[in-house]
Amino acid sequence: MSGIAATVAAVRAGALDPVELARLHLARIARGNGALHAMVAVDEDGVLRDAAALRARLARGALVGPLAGVVVAVKGVFDLAGLPTRANARLFDGAAPAAADSAVAARLRAAGALLVGHATCWEMSVGGPSRDSPAPPAVNPWGPGVDPGGSSSGSAVAVAAGMAMAAIGGDTGGSIRLPASFCGLAGFKPGHGVVPMAGSVGFAESLDVAGPIAASAADCAVVQAVLAGVAPHGAVALEGLRVGVPVALLRHGAPGAAMTARFEAACAAMVRGGAVVREVALPSAALFNQCYFLIARGEAFARWGAALAAGPERFNALTRRSLAIGALIPPAALVAAAKVRGMLREELAAAMAGVDVLALPTTPEEAGGMEDGDGFSRPDAAPFTRPFSLAGVPAVSVPCGRGARGRPLGLQLVGRQGEDGRLLAIGEAVERVLPVVGVAGEWWR
Repeated sequence: MSGIAATVAAVRAGALDPVELARLHLARIARGNGALHAMVAVDEDGVLRDAAALRARLARGALVGPLAGVVVAVKGVFDLAGLPTRANARLFDGAAPAAADSAVAARLRAAGALLVGHATCWEMSVGGPSRDSPAPPAVNPWGPGVDPGGSSSGSAVAVAAGMAMAAIGGDTGGSIRLPASFCGLAGFKPGHGVVPMAGSVGFAESLDVAGPIAASAADCAVVQAVLAGVAPHGAVALEGLRVGVPVALLRHGAPGAAMTARFEAACAAMVRGGAVVREVALPSAALFNQCYFLIARGEAFARWGAALAAGPERFNALTRRSLAIGALIPPAALVAAAKVRGMLREELAAAMAGVDVLALPTTPEEAGGMEDGDGFSRPDAAPFTRPFSLAGVPAVSVPCGRGARGRPLGLQLVGRQGEDGRLLAIGEAVERVLPVVGVAGEWWR
């Protein structure tokens, strides 16, 4: 049973009080947020109100949902009723409180989750960690000044620091999987279109998805079932599982020595558990990434270009530069990119026809420092995540060890289109044979 499932069972049995759970997490936010900047808006009154209502339902013997009592933080691009959705952008200064929940928040709340507030993100999910945004960038609990990844940085930090049991992130090119990996957590990117995005501030419509970050793939599976409106998938055994390793894809932005060692150890552990691991043929990640950038920047400019032209001072420097790139992409290049995208999807589907899952590193290296260059000059953390955003298939990152500096590393597992639940069940089976990464020290308290 996952940690979240155990909490829900204890709440239903009366062994845990949802009001006390809410207060516990609010206290952790109060103690740690000044150093970690995980949360930009905390709905203390709302979460205590919802917790009290849940307590009353339990006292009446009423049925409660599959996330009853689970404290969840939500990336600051998704509407939460009663809070303004600012997306960490000056563009939304003075925004009125949202009149209704986003589709994601509504599903969580209906399932009994206690929504604690908005987590820090990169400005509108674009650019990078920036000190000229309204809120300072989140800090990885694994050390002062350590990068938590982006753009769903605060979501991962909130979970890693115990401020929430799970968090919702947004992923356009890796923004759930990267912070999950850097913070020693599991993060799931569903297939495109599986989770409704209504009521959110978007980046690139054909790439954007919402999904959970939590302590494990098992926890992610409980939350994802609610987000997708489906029943959780049954257990999957490692015995006989067919695992493909896309070696050619890994030659672009090749993983470092520590990540290579941890990835090889993870593959060996899967083999010991009965899985069959073999190489599969995929194009270079360079082609996936080039196609991704054309589409992502083109769609982002189409969405925000008019606002940028009307008031460039309302965007931070990194976001201005990211959006401006889209203005330079000719329509013919976007048409060509769409054709290449279709070809790459077909090649991915062909490569996966003979395997159950792909396995590869989530990132080339462990987390670096917050000051290691800006959003354009710092090392690229996402060459292995963007290809699967481009293809629109589900992918999950699970912890697989630590790097040379003692910071977490992630193993990425990729599933076939439409097999989100099965992929998470595979992730549960795989994480049972991987080393326990542990939790960050509490230097921030």
